[in-house]
Amino acid sequence: MKGGGCKESFVAWELCMQEAESKKEDLVEKCYQVTGRLMACMEQHADYYEPILRAEKAMKEEVARGLEQDRGGPSEAITD
Repeated sequence: MKGGGCKESFVAWELCMQEAESKKEDLVEKCYQVTGRLMACMEQHADYYEPILRAEKAMKEEVARGLEQDRGGPSEAITD
């Protein structure tokens, strides 16, 4: 992550996550803006971060399938 064009965004995200964990704060609530900036940066540098973006997409699809199974029917896919 630190080797591509999003090093600064990643370091900021990493620090936010560490701080939230150390203070026992909600990670999502505290770091959602930093996470959004990191994701936007990764999409702008998709040539470098493509494997990570692909894994994230696969994870979202898996979660959507799990939710669909839990509800007993089809659901809309989770998208960005």
